[in-house]
Amino acid sequence: MKSSEGFAFVRPGLHLYYRILGEGTETVVVPNANWLGEPLQPLAEGRRLILYDLRSRGRSSAVTDGRQLSLEDDVQDLEAIRRYFSLDRFTLLGASYQAAVAACYALDNPGRVDRLLLVCPITPMVPGEWAQELPAAEDLIFPPGIARLEELRREGIADDDPVTFCRAWFTHFLLPAQMGEPAALSRFPLADVCSFPNEWPQRSVPLFFDHVLPKMGAWDFRPRLAGLDLPVLVLQGTDDLVPLEASQEWAAAAPEARFLAIPGAGHHPYLEKPQEFFAAAEAFLRGGWPRGAESVARRSL
Repeated sequence: MKSSEGFAFVRPGLHLYYRILGEGTETVVVPNANWLGEPLQPLAEGRRLILYDLRSRGRSSAVTDGRQLSLEDDVQDLEAIRRYFSLDRFTLLGASYQAAVAACYALDNPGRVDRLLLVCPITPMVPGEWAQELPAAEDLIFPPGIARLEELRREGIADDDPVTFCRAWFTHFLLPAQMGEPAALSRFPLADVCSFPNEWPQRSVPLFFDHVLPKMGAWDFRPRLAGLDLPVLVLQGTDDLVPLEASQEWAAAAPEARFLAIPGAGHHPYLEKPQEFFAAAEAFLRGGWPRGAESVARRSL
């Protein structure tokens, strides 16, 4: 498979790493190259995937000024990627938080996005008291009760060998919480991800929970989604921590959207249930709807 990589210039001091897989007339842009570059390779057959890392993630430049870490900045960086590759129209695939980046980009740039695939997206609105109930960033980096992480912290490994601590953090804390299919944990590109300082939990957790998330405030994308005039497919694992009802809200709010649940999958269906995931994604990317995808009745806001 044809593959290349490089860095897209955004401004002095800020370069976004990108990886291109495959070739073809159809282009799919995917935020989060370091997590998804390997797992999504089957989608590059017959088309071009442009995967890139957000600022301060993966191989992209670290941004130390917290004022430049926000959802809006990530949306602007997606536009920088579009300009760098001189894309006229393209398809967007966003997973987890990057689903919000992809959706907001499509809303801000009508006519640029042909189709929008949202995989286990964050909730389309702030879920009640959830924001007030979030643990502190320190508790997410060093979650109490995780014996192996507590041991590594006591031994000083968290500071002296952050790569080892990162791998333990994913293995003993994050991935078990996210995955409905525990055997899929071994398919996560752990060695690659933890080799990048931007992905060490001591950096990535405060980035999101101390900067990006607070600036989103009491977010609610649903009113704007009513103006999203393009096909949208929302894929959600039934065992994801994000409630199915939240992902159904994405589909209910967008006029041309459909929702498909993937039984037994958690937050990473491309790793946990690859056969089901890629069959659904391929059907959508080829211009149709996967079997079982359903419209969701719109609810009053």
